[in-house]
Amino acid sequence: MSVNKLLSIVAIAATLCSCHNEQTATTTFVPDTGEIQLNMVYPNGGTRVNDQGFEPTDQIGVYVTASDAILQLAGNEVNNELFTYNGTSWSSYRRVYWNEGLHNLYAYYPYSSDVNDIESYNFDVQIDQSQGNAYSQSDFLWASAYGVAASEEPVKMTFEHTLSKVVVELVKGEKFDGDIPADAEVYIHGTVANAVIDLSTGGVAKNGRAAVQSIKCKKVANDKYEAIVVPQSLSSKQPLVEIISGNISYLMYGKLTFRPGYKHTLIVTLNQNPDQIEIEIGGSVDGWE
Repeated sequence: MSVNKLLSIVAIAATLCSCHNEQTATTTFVPDTGEIQLNMVYPNGGTRVNDQGFEPTDQIGVYVTASDAILQLAGNEVNNELFTYNGTSWSSYRRVYWNEGLHNLYAYYPYSSDVNDIESYNFDVQIDQSQGNAYSQSDFLWASAYGVAASEEPVKMTFEHTLSKVVVELVKGEKFDGDIPADAEVYIHGTVANAVIDLSTGGVAKNGRAAVQSIKCKKVANDKYEAIVVPQSLSSKQPLVEIISGNISYLMYGKLTFRPGYKHTLIVTLNQNPDQIEIEIGGSVDGWE
């Protein structure tokens, strides 16, 4: 049988199934097209410049399983299907259709065609987040929906942040003359930039075999810098945070713990003498949302 004839038979069968389900109005109703449609909601506290949500050409990966099935690398109802946002709605690279029954959906951003492990997917945050869109590309988002029946309406899925956000705020100490320097560069040292993510739960951990690196923060204002980091605990004899301005380097030592889905604010009080730096961490860990 030719491919064209086979496709025609499949199309006729789908149409007959659709009509039957329309008449019975069961919970497994399949609309005329039977095509899966999505309404993807960007999380609050986003990483966009305008925080207005997804932008045209953004791409996500989507998996669909039967509600009683475990998400696997392959053999799901839908396997890592590419969906692209056009500014109004999402469309799949290939048309994907509902099966009967209830379903679980999983989605992640940013999309990768190279997913070779569902439970231990590797994702790297950008090392230099001060340039271009490297900061927003470092934000790994995950969403899920369970027990979903076929519907004519797009399935709403709300994304959540899986990594940690670090905000470094610079304030002037009593002995600091002039304005906060406009040429400051801020670094988070000693961090593992490779995350291991479970795509079935959104759980994340640092890759214990990866080398530590330094992340350059994005400048938001002269007194504010931000970075996305992999959740982890930092404790080292080496400096953990460094602010460089001109020929002066302000260094912070100690311990830091970054939690998944949380924003951590470090308030750095600058003085003329870099040895008199003060950093306040307490009371500054908030839900990223």
